[in-house]
Amino acid sequence: MWNVLLVEDEAFVRRSLKQLVPWEAMGFTIVGEAGDGQEALAMMHACSPDLVITDIVMPVMDGIELMKRAKEEGLESAFVMLTCMNEFEYARQALELGASAYLLKLSMNVQAIEDTLSKVRRELVRDLLMRSQSLQQPFQQLYRDIWQSIGEGEIADHRLQIDEEGGLDDRFQSVGIVSFLHGPDRFTLEKFIEFGMVSPGCRSVVHAYSHFGQTTVFVWNPVSFLVHANHNKIPWPAVYAPLVKRSELAAAWGHVLRTLDRNWYEGTTSLIQAADTTDKVTSASASLRWDTEREWIQSFEQHKPDDFRSRLQVGWKDMADRRFPMAVVKETALRIDRILALISGGSGTPEEDYTSCVRHEELGLRLLSSAERYANKYGEDNESLTGHPEIDKALAHIRRHYHEDMTLKSIAALVAMDEAYFSALFKRKTGVTLMHHIQQVRIGMAKKLLEQTKLPVAEIGDRVGFPNANYFIKIFRRWTGTTPSEYRSRGN
Repeated sequence: MWNVLLVEDEAFVRRSLKQLVPWEAMGFTIVGEAGDGQEALAMMHACSPDLVITDIVMPVMDGIELMKRAKEEGLESAFVMLTCMNEFEYARQALELGASAYLLKLSMNVQAIEDTLSKVRRELVRDLLMRSQSLQQPFQQLYRDIWQSIGEGEIADHRLQIDEEGGLDDRFQSVGIVSFLHGPDRFTLEKFIEFGMVSPGCRSVVHAYSHFGQTTVFVWNPVSFLVHANHNKIPWPAVYAPLVKRSELAAAWGHVLRTLDRNWYEGTTSLIQAADTTDKVTSASASLRWDTEREWIQSFEQHKPDDFRSRLQVGWKDMADRRFPMAVVKETALRIDRILALISGGSGTPEEDYTSCVRHEELGLRLLSSAERYANKYGEDNESLTGHPEIDKALAHIRRHYHEDMTLKSIAALVAMDEAYFSALFKRKTGVTLMHHIQQVRIGMAKKLLEQTKLPVAEIGDRVGFPNANYFIKIFRRWTGTTPSEYRSRGN
């Protein structure tokens, strides 16, 4: 809702305006009335109206002077002027000062007023978004810092600095927060404004911060927040925190996100208030144990689809029981997808297919479906055949078990050959020694993990069969001429 201040020294004109117009249906609400410009100026400081509808000729302070004083004092309200036919020169001056429109009092009709309000509403949306955009950068850094601290389980106060002196810092004292779980649907601030959750006021700013199919909206210094919300217009699950002090922003956002996680698991669809409780929740920095992920991957590599499906379902239920944050679950699914795609030689599932999921079960089914697709591809023999069945068997074993400890002795035993004979035969058929081939496979997989995941270097080394990080770095440099960290940074 947009806030309106009516300024008119004739009470019957104010009454007529209030009765003629379906204000709320037009998206406006009247927050005050004044009989002259001086009284109106004081009320503007108190309630920061988005729109001032004012007579021009009034006692004490006229409408033109009110506009001038409001601008001088930093009040950015829109103005619509009320005038008589013989006051047109005043109306012209008002338009030059930036008034949105003027209405002739003697010929006012509902259609003329509604047309004017529609025009003003579009201007108010435009001006709010422009004002918010002009302050986007420092706020976005603040949101990123808080998101990271919530992810690390350390909700702390974050000071908002707009300029070096902090001159604008004290302007932003209160903030309303609401998070939406919209999945693949496009979210815009224009759509949020249409929900009628906020009466902005001429000094407020509105920002959005999006991550993995959820968007949080921050409304700074609103006149009112979630007072006029039209729940029927909100198509997604949403959680809000009432207006809070700036110093409480991080804690309030944390409560909103943890409450939104309940929608992820329980499937509620309404607009609800964030729970400021000590309910059992898992830190946003939580992650599955690596040995759990390893078991999933090993089942996949060993062509055990039933075992993979069973382990995945158990792990998915465990995340639900422990209430892993939604963002962590989506990051886990995306990481597992990328690893299975790398193993199978397939193309990874588009990231938006995972980030768009709005239910925990839905995401698990999506990952299982992708895994089955990769398994079908993995079942195909993508390795160039050497024409020798024992060597082909050894190559297939290396491709599927590259992360395990392998020696010449163990591989020769696998194909029931003498070690020396097998070693010579392997080099003759492939052009490289057995150990060099194993290293090539491991380094090739490590390069893909470095390119497509954010896993730590030491963990990548362990995943591809180098439990000693220093040895992994040494072998990686030997084959690529650079360290794993340098390789990753060059790729970015």
